[in-house]
Amino acid sequence: MRSQWVTQPRSQRPWSCWPRVADLLPEDRELNLREQGREHLLCQPRMSELEKAFRKFATYGDTAATGNDMTCKNFSKLCKDCGVMDGKAVTSTDVDIVFNKVKTKGARTINFVEFQQSMKELCGKRFKSKSPEEALQAVYALIEGKDPANVGVTKATTVGGVERLTDTSKYTGSHKERFDDSGKGKGLAGREELTDNSGYVGAYKGSGSYDKTH
Repeated sequence: MRSQWVTQPRSQRPWSCWPRVADLLPEDRELNLREQGREHLLCQPRMSELEKAFRKFATYGDTAATGNDMTCKNFSKLCKDCGVMDGKAVTSTDVDIVFNKVKTKGARTINFVEFQQSMKELCGKRFKSKSPEEALQAVYALIEGKDPANVGVTKATTVGGVERLTDTSKYTGSHKERFDDSGKGKGLAGREELTDNSGYVGAYKGSGSYDKTH
């Protein structure tokens, strides 16, 4: 005869009423353990898209950050990049005020729970025509799935880099004197001022022509 727990529908097996393994028949013990493990996984909360975005912005610019806490600077960036701060209904001043309002006294960062509270403070300003709940969901929709923008970050250029560095026509100063018009290096003559010991003045262009004309 199978254990009574096994014959019950799953909907009638509340988590608090799981039977002890010792009370089950041997053939039902393994099934019980598998079922409990499956139910436990289903009960585990998954990280929301909102929290994922929070962690991305919390760690932005700081490789040592854990993602559990967010600075005022990164909070402001999140609000700006995600459109919560539009410069009209919600300004940078509003963002700073709310950040200091929700954070723990003496702390310099806010956690995810405090972040959610800050959004409740800002949503009414950002979406004045909506109800508090609708405004909050609208703000969350702006943030979910977003990544920090890399505005102002200079990206390395890989195409044509070598060509620009080796283009002698763009050299200036002493570097320019080391190459002739064709781009060929002058060698030692391009690095040192050599003295002309031929007996002619520097500007004289008839050097070596006397024997040919006389």
